[in-house]
Amino acid sequence: MRHLSILVLLGLLGALYPAATGHLRVQAQVSEGDIEVLQQTAESRVPEGIRFTVAARSSSEIDDIRVFFRILGSVRRSGYSTLEFEPGTEVTATAFVQSGSTGNYFPPGTELQYSFEIRDKSGAEVRTQRQGFVYLDDRFEWLTVNSGLITVYYYNQGLRGRAEGMLAAAEQTLTLMKPVLGIEPTDPLRIVTYDDYRDMATVLPFRSQATADQLRTQGTFFSNQRVLLVHGADRAVYGVTSHEFVHLLVSEAAGKADSDVPSWLNEGLAEYGNIEPTGTYDNALRYGIEEQRIRPLWLQGSFGGTPQDIIIAYGQAKSVVRHLVDSYGPDKMAETMRVLRKTRDIDLALTQVYGFGQYGLDSEWRRTQGMEPLSPPAQSEPEIIEAPAIQALPTLAPELPTATPKPPPEPTAEAPPAPSLEPTAPPFNGREPDIALGCYAPIGLASSVFGGDLAMLLLLLAPLGLVGARFVRAGPRD
Repeated sequence: MRHLSILVLLGLLGALYPAATGHLRVQAQVSEGDIEVLQQTAESRVPEGIRFTVAARSSSEIDDIRVFFRILGSVRRSGYSTLEFEPGTEVTATAFVQSGSTGNYFPPGTELQYSFEIRDKSGAEVRTQRQGFVYLDDRFEWLTVNSGLITVYYYNQGLRGRAEGMLAAAEQTLTLMKPVLGIEPTDPLRIVTYDDYRDMATVLPFRSQATADQLRTQGTFFSNQRVLLVHGADRAVYGVTSHEFVHLLVSEAAGKADSDVPSWLNEGLAEYGNIEPTGTYDNALRYGIEEQRIRPLWLQGSFGGTPQDIIIAYGQAKSVVRHLVDSYGPDKMAETMRVLRKTRDIDLALTQVYGFGQYGLDSEWRRTQGMEPLSPPAQSEPEIIEAPAIQALPTLAPELPTATPKPPPEPTAEAPPAPSLEPTAPPFNGREPDIALGCYAPIGLASSVFGGDLAMLLLLLAPLGLVGARFVRAGPRD
């Protein structure tokens, strides 16, 4: 009995080990017929992917080994890979599952389960028990703090307090947003934080070199894997964590309709749930109203335009969502998310819950801000947004026409650019602006940004000046 207890304890330790290290090695005692599995290994090779290794022997020649894996998250994706080895009675075989291409990228913090299937020429076959594994950056020794479903991964022992602060921010955000979104998460949510932006940049999805040189990402979310990556050294790290964490929750609430949540609703909810907001978006909204640069909601399925337009759009989105929740209650918003899951159309969902679509909401909100409603859009104008399965970095897109409505002008009917869940920026003299135009771009900026034209102009052009100076020093690139 004592030996059995020891074996059970060793098995539990083996199951827990990979979650802390991103590396798993199991001395297996699995056999069927003459096949004996000697060793199994799963190793992170960030950012390239995961290397699986298995050693086995049999009295008959082993000629086929496969690894089966399932990535856990909001969308559970399964697959398998055939291992490479020289057939024989005792073999060591390896397979590499790549990360990085558009359809196969998975971020650090991704959790998966895997098992090996081994066959020999006698017809014997063995399938190992499923093992758990967390894909983590193998350059660092990872530490964790966790509470309930939420785990924060960090690697600087001296910054445990900051990791605990990020965990507290996520917990507070979850408590605030559960009734608003009508959810009760049951699956784990993981936050991976990097101290050095250069280290984090190497694990982000592929971008062109020009984009990578000039576009900083302070935090980004991956709803399919239920993972956040956050630049922990940012001074607004708790606000970034809170904002991005809401995006994971919105994705859970929307389910398969995740790509049908327009940016004005997604970003508005993210700022509504942000436990450490700044005054930047509020000032941007005031500026946009004064300058008549408020675009209609039905043209904001995705954000675009100039940097000023994008930040104004954030302020508008925050204000619109707050108007909905404060005026009609959180239950109505939760119902909207449930209906959107079924209809996959924001106008239908709003109409069923509130009695008006995007135009009616836009008109009602404009009146609360002292503006005149716009003329109704043409029936063909409301857009259906389809976003890629993986939401990660901001991408570049053509500039949207700048809407400067003066009551009662007709809203522009020009087609929007390719949709993206993240806001986008136009090129600047053939080069991209050195400003983080993501969910987190304005966070931490001075609250007086939109106090007037000059302040806004100086703030937004300062990064572009740095780009120009760097370009002069480095010279043109091929």
